[in-house]
Amino acid sequence: MRIALTALLLLFCCRSEDKDFVPVYSVPEELEGFVNSFRKEAAARGRNIEIHNLIIEFDSTMTGPFCGLCNSNSLDPDVQKIISVNPFLKCWYSYLEQEALFFHELGHCVLGRLHDNSRLPNGDPKSMMVESDPAVYAPCVYDLGDPCNNTFKRPYYLDELFIETTPVPEWAK
Repeated sequence: MRIALTALLLLFCCRSEDKDFVPVYSVPEELEGFVNSFRKEAAARGRNIEIHNLIIEFDSTMTGPFCGLCNSNSLDPDVQKIISVNPFLKCWYSYLEQEALFFHELGHCVLGRLHDNSRLPNGDPKSMMVESDPAVYAPCVYDLGDPCNNTFKRPYYLDELFIETTPVPEWAK
């Protein structure tokens, strides 16, 4: 028991900390609006978020079907957060699909959220942090009318992104 306590004490007390870490904020001008909107939506839900440690970059070396990827869901401020965006895939057909992609990736990088593949009672994803389709509130590519247009779901998905305990909405029961 004494050895285990000593080992734990050494582990936590003697960690080398990177005191030279300098956070970098670098977001292309054409994507800055998504970061600002993310902060605004967070503030509307009682979460004031400062983002000083974020790089968003177009990455032409991305492979597979990924539209975007966050390098870390750590809340440690000494970990550089990087969102890589695949410039070759057609990942969005509307502004709301693009917003959902960036909010999903910011959910990982800024909020520390993991993927959540659970479902609401009607079968829709419970969260925009769903692994396969973060554009859960986007309009349809070929809008043929209801139930294709999901834009009315946006307030719920944004509430749930910032407040995980958001109750099930009426439309999902």
